[in-house]
Amino acid sequence: MSYPAFEQWRAQTLDRVTLSIVIPAYNESERILPTLAAFAVAVSGAGEPWELIVSDDGSRDGTADLVENLGWANLRVIRHANTGKGGAVRRGVRASRGELVLFADADNSTPIEELPRLIAAVRAGAHIAIGSRAAEGAEETGKSPVRRAVSGGLRRVTRAVTGVTAEDTQCGFKLLRGEVARDLFSRSRLDGFSFDLELLYLAARDGLRVTEVPVRWVDAPDSKVDPLRDSVKFLRDMLALRRLHARPARTPGEPMHLALVTAYPPGRRSLNEYGLHLARVLGEKAEVRRVTVLADRLGPELAAQDAPNVRRVWDFNDPLTALRVLLALRRARPDAVIFNLQMASFGDRRVPAALGLLTPLLARLTGTPSVTLLHNLFETVDLDRAGFGGNPVKTAVTRAFGRVFTRALLGSNLVATTMPRYVKLLRDSYGARNVFLAPHGTFQVPQPPRPFPDVPTVMTFGKFGTYKRVEVLIEAHRRLLLRDARTRLIIAGSDTPNAPGYLDGVRRACADVPNVTFTGYVAEEDVPNVFSDCTVVAFPYSATTGSSGVLHQAGEFGRAAVMPRIGDLADLIEEEGYRAEFFTPEDPDSLADALWRVLGDPRQAAALGEANWRVAAGLPLADVADWYLLHLEELTGRAPIPTAQEAQA
Repeated sequence: MSYPAFEQWRAQTLDRVTLSIVIPAYNESERILPTLAAFAVAVSGAGEPWELIVSDDGSRDGTADLVENLGWANLRVIRHANTGKGGAVRRGVRASRGELVLFADADNSTPIEELPRLIAAVRAGAHIAIGSRAAEGAEETGKSPVRRAVSGGLRRVTRAVTGVTAEDTQCGFKLLRGEVARDLFSRSRLDGFSFDLELLYLAARDGLRVTEVPVRWVDAPDSKVDPLRDSVKFLRDMLALRRLHARPARTPGEPMHLALVTAYPPGRRSLNEYGLHLARVLGEKAEVRRVTVLADRLGPELAAQDAPNVRRVWDFNDPLTALRVLLALRRARPDAVIFNLQMASFGDRRVPAALGLLTPLLARLTGTPSVTLLHNLFETVDLDRAGFGGNPVKTAVTRAFGRVFTRALLGSNLVATTMPRYVKLLRDSYGARNVFLAPHGTFQVPQPPRPFPDVPTVMTFGKFGTYKRVEVLIEAHRRLLLRDARTRLIIAGSDTPNAPGYLDGVRRACADVPNVTFTGYVAEEDVPNVFSDCTVVAFPYSATTGSSGVLHQAGEFGRAAVMPRIGDLADLIEEEGYRAEFFTPEDPDSLADALWRVLGDPRQAAALGEANWRVAAGLPLADVADWYLLHLEELTGRAPIPTAQEAQA
């Protein structure tokens, strides 16, 4: 406790708060002041800038006046007509400003000293931490046998009817991430005693992480809860939840709720950056009400960084990925789902990778319209170089199963590919008629490029160890140092999952080579600096497996490219208009010569960078997303109804 901190809190208004505490109150004049005093002194000394909101539910005993007369700077009173406890909490939460929001009962039945344990749970990765009287380690005092018996029975019925697995849904001491709280309460409908259950029902349907924290709880002698009467209301409300939150009938032109299945930052799997930006641009569209991301699971320290729309539901190399995604789709109930995939999105082992690729077909069969974005195809992948090779028999079997699972992917309602030749291949080889072209696009609308660095700098970016190997680039760098000893080489990125430890081995092997920097994994916010701090982007590839995101990023930041004229890279140069200097794959002399044609000639570096920037500026991902939405609106029956004039035209 800290009385001086309390004195400062009640005297000086805070511009920013990290914690909001909401207390619903109805005719609480006899016990509200001790509760507020206990909260204010305890929380003021905890180091959180905080606010206190008393949501007065039409009290007739002067509760609101009593609280307002305290005159505390960071205490607000919200007055409204009597609707019930749920309505009072909803109004308080929607008025809150905190990054964390706690709602607690006016009788302080769960002592405020339990709050730090809930805060720790949320900051460890939970979206919601609920004080639980049923969790192991909880303490209950003064609970009547009738209330105990009724509570136990209701818990069993609740799990069966709603699917909410929390042991204690009704303890009035719950902490939520602020954006989660305001989103859930904006959609909640119940005003009475059962509002907690509705909150957890919506959270379960959204796939949010809910943690039960054991707490001490004292049954207040003047509790307003009537075990039998309120249990009847609770059962009635429980049965009404599915009706209240049923998916509405689709209306032409109505905004969609989309799910996006993808690897997602801060995870490090392939296509995570693309997933991040695709979710962002879709979420910014007027045609989209909401995007729910169903992503790969991370450790709790990384998952804690997630936005509220991200649900971590599947694991890399888990053979049960399809089931986990289908269950998450059932909870989220989107209007359609987009799968952002390459052939190894769900695993680098054959069985889990293949089983994961059944998910789009199963989503369609279970009632969720599905669109699959394929960044590569089995037919175009060099399996040996991509880490899926082996003896000839295994390679032949992998190819055969690759065709089977390509057909399964074509079981999506629609399939998009980033390369024109992929569209042609799927149509010619598989007879597919549900395939359309959706170019890769540039993540951001490009800003004017930054000036080149004063020191000639080569950068390569990606996941290395299979068909992307840096030994040839380091050998080329040795040759460049003979031409200009200032030349720098930046190797930005990490190992591919198929080659763990690869870059560490290279780092040790080239320890004698000057001016070489290994950055390790590059976080999304650091990508602009990595590209802007180089003169040229090198592509030391011996094969390709799809449309190159790195080339599009080089264009976004106005940088020249040096690459082999192979596969998909050659297609991008021809079809989208990017420009590059070329070298013979795996030839360090050829690579060094191509790099020097850029590093040794500032005019050539500027010309290539500007040409690539103009291509990137002409096709941002936000425009590609419009193409997806046209297909999705038709697929879900939400295409706007044309006017009479448009129909005649």
